[in-house]
Amino acid sequence: MKSFKEFLSDTQQSNPVATSEPKKWSATKSEIISYWRNLRPDLPVLMRSIPYTHRGSTYGEDGIRITGSPKFIGSVLARVKEILNYEGTETKLSVAYRQTASPSKALEGDTKTSYVFYVNSKQRGDKNPNTP
Repeated sequence: MKSFKEFLSDTQQSNPVATSEPKKWSATKSEIISYWRNLRPDLPVLMRSIPYTHRGSTYGEDGIRITGSPKFIGSVLARVKEILNYEGTETKLSVAYRQTASPSKALEGDTKTSYVFYVNSKQRGDKNPNTP
């Protein structure tokens, strides 16, 4: 019996319309764990700041999203305090911390309270573009 991946691969090879999008990269769990374990703990946080003129979604930009309980979010934030250095004269932090709700979970009777924290760095700019 073919696996789903094999079936999909065979289908895409016989159907040129289905091959229009290249397969996106993905690591296996063992590759991720190995990569994570081999990272040096003294590496600085290298966050690219979003340009001042950027408009629209920041989904593909450098940033952190942490979900779960306030205790979990706080414990992770304690480990990445270095990101606070991006709040300064050249860049600023864009942050959000709020309670979340899952309508689909609520329909299933799951009323657990959850939270989400986001942080990105943005370049500061001149609020008046006509100023020299």
